[in-house]
Amino acid sequence: MKRATKILKWVLVLGYFPVMLSFVSHSHKELVCSELNVKVRDSDESRFVDAEDIRKRVLASYPDLLGGTVNSLNFDEMEAFVKKHSSIRSCEVFNSGTGVVNIEITQFKPIVRVIASDGTFYMDEEGHRIPVSSRFSARVLVANGTIPKEKDELLHVAGLLVSDPFWEAQMEQIYIRRNNEYILVPRVGDHLILLGQPEDVELKLRNLKALYTSGMNPKEWNDYQVINLKYKNQIVCSRDRSL
Repeated sequence: MKRATKILKWVLVLGYFPVMLSFVSHSHKELVCSELNVKVRDSDESRFVDAEDIRKRVLASYPDLLGGTVNSLNFDEMEAFVKKHSSIRSCEVFNSGTGVVNIEITQFKPIVRVIASDGTFYMDEEGHRIPVSSRFSARVLVANGTIPKEKDELLHVAGLLVSDPFWEAQMEQIYIRRNNEYILVPRVGDHLILLGQPEDVELKLRNLKALYTSGMNPKEWNDYQVINLKYKNQIVCSRDRSL
């Protein structure tokens, strides 16, 4: 009798699972999208992308999203649509088993704001252009002057400055002369730094850091108008403003 009871229990259990799996599968297929949630992961750092603006754009392009079944949505297609925004680096669309469709976004991170003859824009370390925004101004280096069409040298110099906390705190502007010489404008002091051609930049910055940290008293910074680094392994400090 006991053995028969155990067998009956196992039959019931084994019969229960296919029914439940079928029910869950059916429920998932019929799961209705009740909400669209958009999150900008790095919104504390940059605000080029507004979550509510993206939400409105998606709902305008997918009018049947809310109230439709989650299973009918093409998440890859939605991700591609969202990534058309020029300030969005990556996007992930997913559903966690509820009726809420989630969109999580990461923005491009600017390292320099370029003021050029063909417009004003930000650039990230890979050279991607990020449009300026009326709602947000990133506190990054400004580059102006005779901006070349090819921006590799500019990105190299800007990348070296922002990757070092010392220089990121010190420098606020890069000016490019017609002869392609670079001038750096520091946040502190009235002097200019003539970097010269964008060659051996790492060495020039290393020598300049040594001057700032060991070779010159901060009180002396205003005694000079120009710190010239253009000649290899030389630093020439001048009281004359002419470059």
